[in-house]
Amino acid sequence: MMTFNTYLAQKNYSPATITTYTKYLQNFTQWLEVELLTAAEVTYSGLLEYIRWLQEKGKKNALIQHILCPLRHYFNYLIVTGERIDNPAAGLFLKGITRRLPGNLLSLEQLQQLYEQYNIQLHVPVVKKIMLGLLIYQGITVEELRRLEAADFYLQEGKVNIGGSRHSNERWLKLEPLQVLHLQEYLKVNRFKAGPLFTVEKNGIIGKHNIVCQVNWMMRQLRQLNPKLINAQQIRSSVITAWLKPHHLRQVQYMAGHRYVSSTQRYQVSHLEDLQSSLRRYHPMK
Repeated sequence: MMTFNTYLAQKNYSPATITTYTKYLQNFTQWLEVELLTAAEVTYSGLLEYIRWLQEKGKKNALIQHILCPLRHYFNYLIVTGERIDNPAAGLFLKGITRRLPGNLLSLEQLQQLYEQYNIQLHVPVVKKIMLGLLIYQGITVEELRRLEAADFYLQEGKVNIGGSRHSNERWLKLEPLQVLHLQEYLKVNRFKAGPLFTVEKNGIIGKHNIVCQVNWMMRQLRQLNPKLINAQQIRSSVITAWLKPHHLRQVQYMAGHRYVSSTQRYQVSHLEDLQSSLRRYHPMK
């Protein structure tokens, strides 16, 4: 059977790097023995406990960051040898744990109420209603807003195609009936042939480079309706977390455009509670 060292050698790692990686993995092997676990049983939350254990052993954060690198390779090796089907360390980076945790989430009911109030109370142009609807109902990013074109919308089918990128996967998402009506109105007035969709509004130009400014201004308007609102990323985090209640993990991974399932797992409510509990106990960057 192929050893981990052989696997690394096939990946063209130098003998010195292989020696270092093997040395770092001794910490992980020791922890597994303490916890009476095998590498095939370890979960993402378990790896957080492993980090805490390393810190209690006096390991500095910089060293722990180095220890996590061969660990990610080790789980990939276990996938190759058929001992695992996933890599729980794929999205685990010590310095990024705090930033990767969604916080101050809004419920789907609160988001829908925001959308309805924004439509009625603030008398905004239809283009902004469309943009907000895509943030709330499809959970897309601001960058994806910038890339959308008229050809991406299939109004008869009630769907939108969100193109993939270096950081996200392509997906097809259902449009709500009111979104279809707003899009029909917008596209009828602004007859787009090619290029970004959100380039023109009734009272002036919204250049592609100004979409971020427009979204930020929209957030300031929405805070008049709900002071708990922070930004567009908070909306996306809230939407993905809400999706995980009625939908399967892999389905939400597709809907969110996540390239890795570990990116979706961090939005699971029980998983978030485990992570936040672990962070309160030991994380140095809280």
